[in-house]
Amino acid sequence: MEDVKKYYKKLLDSNKEAYALLKSADEYFSSHYIGSPLNILTGFSGTTAEAIINYKGEITIFVDPRYHQQADLETKGKNIEVVKMGFGESFSNSIAKKLGGRELFVNSSVGLLFCEKLKDAGVKIIPYEDFCEFGQNKNINLKSKIFSLNGLKSTQDKILELKKHVNERYYLITSLDETAYITNLRSFQMVETSTFKSKLLIDFEGESILFCDEKIEKLPQTLVQMPLCKFREIIKNIDEKILFNKSSITLEDFNLLKNPLAARVNYIAKLASIKEKAEIEHLKSAFFRLDCALKSFKGKIKAGLSEYELKEIFEDELLKYGAKATSFKTILAIGDNSCSIHYSNYDKNKILKDGDLILLDCGGYYEMGLATDITRVFLCGTKATKKQKEIYSATLKAFLNCYYSKESSGSALDKIARKILKPYEKQGFYFPHSLGHGIGIPVHQAPPIISSYKDKKFPLYKNMTHTIEPGLYCENEPHKFGIRLENSVYVTARGKRESFSHFEFEEKLIDRELLTKKEQKWLDLWQNKWAEICERDIKEQ
Repeated sequence: MEDVKKYYKKLLDSNKEAYALLKSADEYFSSHYIGSPLNILTGFSGTTAEAIINYKGEITIFVDPRYHQQADLETKGKNIEVVKMGFGESFSNSIAKKLGGRELFVNSSVGLLFCEKLKDAGVKIIPYEDFCEFGQNKNINLKSKIFSLNGLKSTQDKILELKKHVNERYYLITSLDETAYITNLRSFQMVETSTFKSKLLIDFEGESILFCDEKIEKLPQTLVQMPLCKFREIIKNIDEKILFNKSSITLEDFNLLKNPLAARVNYIAKLASIKEKAEIEHLKSAFFRLDCALKSFKGKIKAGLSEYELKEIFEDELLKYGAKATSFKTILAIGDNSCSIHYSNYDKNKILKDGDLILLDCGGYYEMGLATDITRVFLCGTKATKKQKEIYSATLKAFLNCYYSKESSGSALDKIARKILKPYEKQGFYFPHSLGHGIGIPVHQAPPIISSYKDKKFPLYKNMTHTIEPGLYCENEPHKFGIRLENSVYVTARGKRESFSHFEFEEKLIDRELLTKKEQKWLDLWQNKWAEICERDIKEQ
């Protein structure tokens, strides 16, 4: 830790009033990772945060509402200022407010879009060359093979479809998710993703180049492969306009372009958001296997197990039922830890007792490399408290009304959930995150967040896949716990929603008197379908 601090002190030596942005994600792995300078210096292990450090080594970390409690817990005793942003507040504005006009050193692997937002907020940026002594991503295993998928629209057809929206010859793809989508290639060389280290230069008039160091046995016919070391040489010598997406390009890559042109719309993300029939069928199969893992896990819950043991049991079941890897870091929390939305510390000393809740937010990747995502809350034992039932039933009510709603936009669905859950704020229970998000190759993919705060007019089209995950969380005693119920769905031809998962809700936590007759009918439809699946599964065995 001290060595990392010394590096930043040396960096700031020429401008002792300035701050430096702590590196939190590398060029390829967009989520924050264990071992980054941000993680080393703050201890924060969540996937979304920004932090700055000054010459004296004083650190400020910025977190959105999902991570307020986690940031407090993981930075405790380290003399780190935690700035808890409100729902919808931006990192750039929060950082600018803290800087108060002081300059900010930013390394070259930071995204261009974030830098532009900082500048728009009034921050003067001082770019510097990235450093490799610290914060290396240890989660990359380049020995993992890159494999091709069959039965999907070909790379050539996807490029032709993209060409309909593009007038330029070149399109540079620096998003790993978008490269994996266009090429129909996948790998599990990095944890919690099915992408691989690469860049893609699409040439609509010639051969497109996939820059990648690993051997690819079935390279799509429309592509040629070159090592990553050739990327800089080729890109900087192209005089024609090169289209790129601001949301994924780094400062370093952007500065290589002689004639850059930012895409006004990310058409690749739009194309990827509409799933093919083969992808929908794969997700149905993948979620069935995830449901089976949950069923087996539920049968192994017993008092005396620790959080860590429960996490290990679940992930063993996940792999047992065919998952290749987790699609994100498993969230498993016992009792009061469940009020931390993205809790994943797995305390070996936190022991499950009768009456405790277990919140499990989990998912896996299967053979097609599409993410699965589900959240359930279990009760250890048979007797739930009145408050546990009330909050669980309220969250269930929100889910059922969203799922069976005739509304066709994410904004409208979010408003339905908030109207149901807002009254519980008087009891200290809050719903501080969006209703859901798209899923695809990454666990968070277009369509954008299912929220009434952003993308207010964003429609949900046929074969779009997204989550519905209302939640209520209280950080204070005597009711310090959280409930989240999440299912991943797709939009049908008739504009309705069909869930990929059919795993049951916890009857021991449901107070049916708090549900209307219509809601009880919806619940029975869900529970009965799960019972039918279990009965059929038993007969087939």
